Amino acid sequence: MGKYLSFCSLLLLCVVISGCAGRQHPAEHEKENAVLHAEAMALEKQRAEAADMLLSKAREAIGTPYVRGGTRPGGFDCSGLVLWAYKSVGVTLPRTAREQSRVGEHITDVSEMRPGDIVAFRHPKRGYHTGIYVGDGKFIHSPRRRKTVRINRLSDSYFSQTFLGARRVNLEGGENLVAQAQSRLTDYAEEKAVRELSRKDSSKKQSSAQARKNRKKSEAHKRGVEKKKAVAERRKQQRKVEKNRAGKRRAEARKLQSPSRKQQPAARQQKKNRSDVAQRRNTQKQRKQRAS
Repeated sequence: MGKYLSFCSLLLLCVVISGCAGRQHPAEHEKENAVLHAEAMALEKQRAEAADMLLSKAREAIGTPYVRGGTRPGGFDCSGLVLWAYKSVGVTLPRTAREQSRVGEHITDVSEMRPGDIVAFRHPKRGYHTGIYVGDGKFIHSPRRRKTVRINRLSDSYFSQTFLGARRVNLEGGENLVAQAQSRLTDYAEEKAVRELSRKDSSKKQSSAQARKNRKKSEAHKRGVEKKKAVAERRKQQRKVEKNRAGKRRAEARKLQSPSRKQQPAARQQKKNRSDVAQRRNTQKQRKQRAS
């Protein structure tokens, strides 16, 4: 009985301790969530301030002429403007638009883009182009020669057709993203090489299949031509035979209508003989008339 009571007491003590621990855990969890939320809010505020500073710096360049290779307020190209504006918030970007289109986090949905994101474009002939998103579907950039830094809409026909997406980088961290761009371009080059190899293999298979198809087509065409030639030759021979037969029939008809060459001398002789007889008779008749 004493053992049973001690066991029950121990069990009751464990339940009380676990209940106290259960009451304390939610409080600690809420405190932890509050700390994380405060940190997130602070980071978001810091990012918003950095984005405002970035956009303010970029807007200062509006009206600046396009200069190829320009990275200063005297003149900018597209990547030079982005490089200069991001440098004002302590972020070091790579120099070219192609490299800038590879850094940070890739954002494809316009609704998820934030002011300060890098917007990237690619034209089949003109290559890569970058700018800075200012919100409301607009971005600031340095377009091309004989143009100045300006704000355009992503919905414009040219930009909507060449839009690759946005790139989001850590504005409040003061990062150097040159190495990241180079490593990603290396990975991209390797992926591109693999794609090229697979494309070559598929194109080789397609070309071999196309070659077989063309060979079969050529052979069929050759057989068709030979068949047409044979038919034409048979028709030619048939026309020749018919022509010979027609000639023979015409010759036989002429032969029936007129005497042959062997018969012509005899006919002429007979005609001559008849003429001579008639002439002799006329002579005799004339003599008799004279005599009378």
